[in-house]
Amino acid sequence: MSWRNPLLRRYLALPLVGLCVALSGCGFEAPPPARTPAPLPPHTPISTLSATLTVPAAQLARLLGNMTEYQIADLKDRPIRCGPLPCRLDLHASRTGPLSVAVADDALSIRIPFAAKATLSTGGFLPGVRGQAEGEGMAAAHSSLSLSPNLILHSQVDGSVTLDNGHLRIGPIKTNIAQLWNANQESLSRPLWRSIETAVTRLPLKPRVAQIWADAFKPIKVGKSPVSWLVLQPESLGISQPQLQKGAVTLSLTVSARAHVAVREAAPDNPSAPLPAAQILDAPARRFAFYVPLELSYDQAAKLALASLTKRPPHVGGMSVKVSQLQFLPSGQDVIVAAHFCADPAWDPFGWFASCGGVYLRGTPVFDSDQKTIRIVHLHYDVGSANLMLRAVNVLAGPTLADSLQSHLIFHEAEQIDHLENQITEILGQSRGRDISVSGRIQDFGSPTLTWTKDGFLAVFSATGLVDAKLNL
Repeated sequence: MSWRNPLLRRYLALPLVGLCVALSGCGFEAPPPARTPAPLPPHTPISTLSATLTVPAAQLARLLGNMTEYQIADLKDRPIRCGPLPCRLDLHASRTGPLSVAVADDALSIRIPFAAKATLSTGGFLPGVRGQAEGEGMAAAHSSLSLSPNLILHSQVDGSVTLDNGHLRIGPIKTNIAQLWNANQESLSRPLWRSIETAVTRLPLKPRVAQIWADAFKPIKVGKSPVSWLVLQPESLGISQPQLQKGAVTLSLTVSARAHVAVREAAPDNPSAPLPAAQILDAPARRFAFYVPLELSYDQAAKLALASLTKRPPHVGGMSVKVSQLQFLPSGQDVIVAAHFCADPAWDPFGWFASCGGVYLRGTPVFDSDQKTIRIVHLHYDVGSANLMLRAVNVLAGPTLADSLQSHLIFHEAEQIDHLENQITEILGQSRGRDISVSGRIQDFGSPTLTWTKDGFLAVFSATGLVDAKLNL
């Protein structure tokens, strides 16, 4: 007769079955396994999100127009040169229409139409003689932009002013307002340039960046079953100097953060930190690299495995195996599976030979990139569990018992990973209210890497790509 014949196996196993009978009355418990400390949690890689922010020239013109007062110069009793005589000038200049802005060659070109009223008085041998004139002109300013770590824009403005020939006569002196302005360009134009520099300084870049920084702390729901949240903890802020080219001002904003996924019903409390001083970047950037740890706790894994074992109880070697308790215990080189089960031979209708007890098995967690699952592989009995009772069970069941248990230690993460990928893609393509609109393109989702800690299995998920943004100041 062949050993594969169930009847032969039954008779040859009778001595071991006798041991089962002896042990079945009180059950059996394998001694606790030797364990070493679980691996320390790895440092979560820094995630970086670098967006190229664009502010079109038309938007700058609107902002500067709103912040530049229509009264752009108001000079009182200003000493100026007017021929051979010392003169003093009162001058009031007001904008007569909207200003225009062009952006090219690393400079803002700003044109301001204005009207001027001038009153000139003389001293010397013609004291008290006064003359008046009016004229219209155009101020053409050129401004560079720079940014300080406190996120304030700074400007250095110069330019030229052209005026029509508003005639001005004071006693024997005949001149016009254009000649006066040209002869005193520096002193008369400076108030104009200061008004533009002040307006540039007041551009609301810092409040917009502060809002982006605060929004980064808001948890994002990424899973429904179980409910899970993507939580960012921003650590630093970087920004590039403005570039002025092709009709727009562009600068790069980089937020560096650590990320994790929290499994809970309500959004985690993640208060925002104060806006830090920005590190000025050497060059613009528009790439992002995102790293998110996905944790499966040992308690949750045990519940999933028990649910699978309850739904599909193992049947091996003519025995029904019922697992009533399951626990994962981390160790340095592997993970230990503590199981309490009862093995009941099918040929024992009265349960006389049923044996129950606790055993320990060891296995190695791995991540299956194709199936997006966490698995326990190479499952085998711990040395202390390979006692006489288990040898008896092993004769009856064969090595398929460990293999059967291993088939239930598979945890599917595909839905959560796919949802997280979709959420990141969606987030990068969403507008942020009326202040910022984002256009992102994911280039690669890397294969998660797996480790385990004292608390659970840890898979680190990554995504890289490009992102652009339009900033509405």
